[in-house]
Amino acid sequence: MESLRRIYEKHVDDLLAVGVCLLSDVQAAEDCLHDVFVLFAESSSSLRIRSSLKGYLVSCVANLARDQLRKKARQSPCELNEQDHPVASGDPAKQLVDFEESGRIFQAVRQLPYEQREVFVLHVQGELKFREIADLVGVSVNTAQSRYRYGIEKLRALLGKGNEHEL
Repeated sequence: MESLRRIYEKHVDDLLAVGVCLLSDVQAAEDCLHDVFVLFAESSSSLRIRSSLKGYLVSCVANLARDQLRKKARQSPCELNEQDHPVASGDPAKQLVDFEESGRIFQAVRQLPYEQREVFVLHVQGELKFREIADLVGVSVNTAQSRYRYGIEKLRALLGKGNEHEL
């Protein structure tokens, strides 16, 4: 159990960020993350992970997120409140700027078509290679790269040309 706790603590922030970006709902992302770890704990003795552990867990979160989105396709999406964005500790003025900027970026990412958002989040936040993303999503590497490129272009347009250095 101690090793599972260490794995959770090491990867929870990245996995939660992937879930939130894909689901646009903090509570649903937390549920998804917890479901992944319950399944991981139940099957860890018989697992054969072919890639990195983080890559495997990111893939699990992405798959569960996709399943959740399919299930609630007939429902209206949940909206995030400004309070749902985590803020790092430190200088209050810097916190406010970081909070506003991360909110702006998060809103722009949410406006991407799901296919582009999924590839962008899996590559940037999940740190998966395009080959891993292609295998996970069931598309060619070229398609995964194109979706990423189109997503970057749309984000640049949404955020304005002044923010290109951030992407």
